[in-house]
Amino acid sequence: MTPYLRILLIAPLITLLVACSDYQTARRAYEVGRFTEALQLLEKLAREGDSRAQYEVALMYLQGIGTPVNPTLGGQWMLAAANNGNATAMVEIGGRYENGVNAEKSTILAFTWYRRAAVIGDSIGCYKLAMMYESGEGIPQDLPRAYAWFRLAKSTAGKIAATRVWNKMPPSDREQADRLYDILDKNPEA
Repeated sequence: MTPYLRILLIAPLITLLVACSDYQTARRAYEVGRFTEALQLLEKLAREGDSRAQYEVALMYLQGIGTPVNPTLGGQWMLAAANNGNATAMVEIGGRYENGVNAEKSTILAFTWYRRAAVIGDSIGCYKLAMMYESGEGIPQDLPRAYAWFRLAKSTAGKIAATRVWNKMPPSDREQADRLYDILDKNPEA
């Protein structure tokens, strides 16, 4: 292997290790109450595209930790984190739309963000999506789909909720629910 090829293979690993180290330094600063320092470190990482840092910066602006409350910047960072694949940010945005917190209340947008999180396997996203299907508030009620997503949440709460929904359904819907679970388990985008 040529020295040039070695550098090409090792450089991304070094970059990843440095980024992890910077993130841990920022987390330590936050944990000991040095919030302004933590925000500066996290913002640097956020600008570089780190979705964990983007999410934490969003929360700091939304809650006024280490900075004055700024819902606009908080929302921008939350959206950046969600668009970079951060499922926790997706669920957070869904919750804000569902409840009208720092955003106009919108069931459809809440559903959209919960679904995005669920499709990438986030258990809270699966659970929240299932709750929407079960309640039928703002979207058509679909108990077989609610059952399937509750099962996909893979949590104790999801299992309990799946059982509750199962007991509400007639036998024909139960068969459909089991088939739908198998389909979504293999392909959550179905």
